[in-house]
This record gives sequence, structure tokens and C-alpha cells, in this order.
Amino acid sequence: MKVVYMMGYDVWGGDLTPKEYVTMCNDSSKYKRGKWYVIEETDTKELLSSLIVYELNPSENLIVRGIGSIATPLHLRHNGYASILIKEVINELEKNDNCNNYFLFSDINTDFYKKLNFIELQPSKQKYKDSICMYYSKENDIDSINYEIPNYF
Repeated sequence: MKVVYMMGYDVWGGDLTPKEYVTMCNDSSKYKRGKWYVIEETDTKELLSSLIVYELNPSENLIVRGIGSIATPLHLRHNGYASILIKEVINELEKNDNCNNYFLFSDINTDFYKKLNFIELQPSKQKYKDSICMYYSKENDIDSINYEIPNYF
């Protein structure tokens, strides 16, 4: 997990040393609640990108997941690995869990997620200044469901 955690160190590590950051991640109850997914290079087994998926409390009998901590090692960014991983995880969750409602919080330019068909929630529904809540579903328009926007996960 150290390799997975360190993918996001440059963005989320703040003033922590790498060792302190990995310890914080290892101790995180939030990280223990989710399920991690990674994409790796077939031959070398090098980890190329990672993310975590959280089960969110359903409403209206909806199956809802939160996607978070999407990261790629700095030297591998802009190669499409995170996009591939997001698409594959959504495909797997749709197939295996019948899930078709996803939220994420973008700490980067939202255009990245818009290319994957996520939409920004309207400004009145946003809960945070620096992280934009986004939604994706092949079946439901965000305005057609009655679901409380999740807190940052």
C-alpha cells in the first residue's frame, strides 16, 4: 500500500515527510472503509494508477458509490492511466454490483472528469470551496434522483 499512498503524496502530503504521510494513510479509518483498485503494467507489475471506492448510504433504493483518492505517480501522469482505471472500475461496479450512480470530489481541473462524462453539481449544491462534487450515471440525471449530496470522502 505504500506505493499506492505515495502516488498522491505530492498533492495531499502537505508538510508531512513521506514516512509520516504513509503512516497517516495506514492509520486512516477512511482508507480502511473503502476498496482500493489499481492498474498495473502487465510485464513489470509497476502500479500505474489507483483509486478507492466507498459504499455510500443509498436512498430511493439507489446503489451509490463514491470514487476518491484517484492518483497516478508523478512521472506517469498524462498517459491516460487514471482514465482507464476509472472507466474499468465503473464497468466492474455496474456489472458486479448493479451500481450506476457515482460521486467524486475533484481537487483538480474538472475538465479531466468531464471527459469521462462526470458532471459538476450546480453551485448551490456544492459543500466545499476547493473540491467540486461531480456525478456520473448512465441511467439517471442528477436532478431526477432524490439523494443527499455526500460529504467529502
